[in-house]
Amino acid sequence: MIFNLIRYQLLTILLVMGSFSFAQTEYNYHQLKLNQAIEIGLQNNKKLQIRTLQTNVSELIEDDLKNEKLPDVNFHTGFHVLSNINQYEDGLLKSSTKYKVPREQYDFTLSAEIPIYLGGKLKNEEKKAEIETDISKLRTKKDERELRMQIITAYLQVLHLHEQQSLLLDKIHEDSINIKQVKSFQKNGLVTYNEVLRTELQLSNHKMSFTELANDIAIIEHQIKTLIALPAEQELEIDTTDLFTNTTQIGFVDELILEAFEKNENLQIAKEDLHLKEIDKKIIKSNILPRITADGEYGLSYPNFMFFPPQENLYRFGKVGINIVMPLSNLYKNKQKMLIADRSISIAKLEIEEREEQLTHDVFVANRKLEESIEKIEIAREAITQAKENYRIVKTKYANKLSLITELIDADNVYLETQSNLISLEINKQLKYYQLQYVIGNL
Repeated sequence: MIFNLIRYQLLTILLVMGSFSFAQTEYNYHQLKLNQAIEIGLQNNKKLQIRTLQTNVSELIEDDLKNEKLPDVNFHTGFHVLSNINQYEDGLLKSSTKYKVPREQYDFTLSAEIPIYLGGKLKNEEKKAEIETDISKLRTKKDERELRMQIITAYLQVLHLHEQQSLLLDKIHEDSINIKQVKSFQKNGLVTYNEVLRTELQLSNHKMSFTELANDIAIIEHQIKTLIALPAEQELEIDTTDLFTNTTQIGFVDELILEAFEKNENLQIAKEDLHLKEIDKKIIKSNILPRITADGEYGLSYPNFMFFPPQENLYRFGKVGINIVMPLSNLYKNKQKMLIADRSISIAKLEIEEREEQLTHDVFVANRKLEESIEKIEIAREAITQAKENYRIVKTKYANKLSLITELIDADNVYLETQSNLISLEINKQLKYYQLQYVIGNL
């Protein structure tokens, strides 16, 4: 039967959904609208919570790198027990001159070092951290949109099943009327008992399909509970009244592609990754540049080792200055690193081009599928008109005993199939609309 096919098609496209915890929120779970379900899902989804924490870590790393510009300040104090000094004026093999020194040594020193220029390394590390934060936010946004699409898809599936159920209820009612008519014919000897059995079997099949659809609704609603992190014991009935939007004005595909280039997170992430690779190259370049720091030191020390022999005096000292370091070895060590950086940049550029090409194709396909679904609906409506008329004619002929019960059942099934097909196409059109918006980045 057509409903068995629909059933299995719906169940096979159920999205993979993990287990999430429940956040206490006041909602009417017996009439849960789509926007409410999305809101609950965005609050409770563990993956999104992890993304938020990852973004927070990236922001903290940004702040930490800013602290690298601050001076390094150290305080040192020490205490030592000293031996006397033996000085060998005439060499180690000759006797030495012994100088007495104070037995104790201690000092108190405060020092500071301030980075002035490190080849632009700190500045580029800060930029890199900012970009990584932006990437983390983009990934969060992408995951949020994926969750929205999953919830919307599940809601459309439930709506589809409800519409099929409504259609079956009408058919079950009609089957009951037909059975009464056939039984009347059988009592008058116009038909055999076999025809009564065939009409009753038709009713049984429709009732069985209705039951299967009811179970499928329960399964998908349970999947929705899992998706938005509701506990299993939470009763849930969803409201599908706000699912449909205007899908007639879908725009020109070239405009949609340009919009997708601006909004699609995967493409934006690829571009940000290129920026990271370019900054990595700048950091590698900075390895061959001089490093300039300013430092200062102030302290107290005992004894005075500024003179020889050491004097038993406490003295204080201080100094300020500039340090310049030239990493000469990096002039030859950096060569391969620069080649690696260049190759990484080339790869990142190609990945951007690849994603643009794929995104162009995805938008084209999504737009074309939406247009196709709209065209199919018009054809399906014509088919319903034809099937309805055929069913009317066959039903009239059967009432006048000019056709067989099998012909009536076949005509009824064809009519039911066309009605069911139109429902599927209407839902599919709305799904294709949402899929197009998702690909573009609007959802």
